[in-house]
Amino acid sequence: MCGRFALESSARQLADYFGMQTPEVYISRYNIAPTTPVLARTEKELTYFSWGLVPSWAKDVKIGYKMFNARAETVAEKPSFRNAFKRRRCLVPATGFYEWKAEAGGKQPYFCHLDHQLFSFAGIWEHWQDAMGNEFFTCAILTMDAQGAMRTIHDRMPVIIPREDHDVWMRHENDRIEGALECIQDATVDFSIYPVSKKVSSARNDSADLVQAINL
Repeated sequence: MCGRFALESSARQLADYFGMQTPEVYISRYNIAPTTPVLARTEKELTYFSWGLVPSWAKDVKIGYKMFNARAETVAEKPSFRNAFKRRRCLVPATGFYEWKAEAGGKQPYFCHLDHQLFSFAGIWEHWQDAMGNEFFTCAILTMDAQGAMRTIHDRMPVIIPREDHDVWMRHENDRIEGALECIQDATVDFSIYPVSKKVSSARNDSADLVQAINL
């Protein structure tokens, strides 16, 4: 799964990476958690979504609390995700994510990264409106079976879309999904991993020291 991640990047780096203007309000974050705002690239812009997808047919926005991940293996068929996968894919930038492993003394968090460089999670987004007309824009991150070093700490990991495949992932012409399916079926990546402070286990903590390696 993917339940916490970091985006340690300047607005200029993000703009250069996506070739799009960064929102006026932007800061690096080190402990991004479900239900909080996450930055994502859609077909047209870089904008914010609430992390936890709320399908258009949902009766209550609270359904998003448990729908922050979508399994890549079933995202094209699941009623909760298939429309978003077909028509509203996005890219969620990150510089690393956290995963927890059960060890002696409790669950130990690890930081997973690609040389601390920017990369993009495969995401999907939705638009939902309540009875009062209030609009909510929400998203979920796709996950897949763990690969490489990730297998030592968890059986799942987020799907990464390489930069050279961004345009394929974002292509929505005529609701065709073949290219997007190939992106997630062919996804391969091996993260570097190291232990970090258990302070990251509390979403209230959000500081640069959370991504620093510790000695066990």
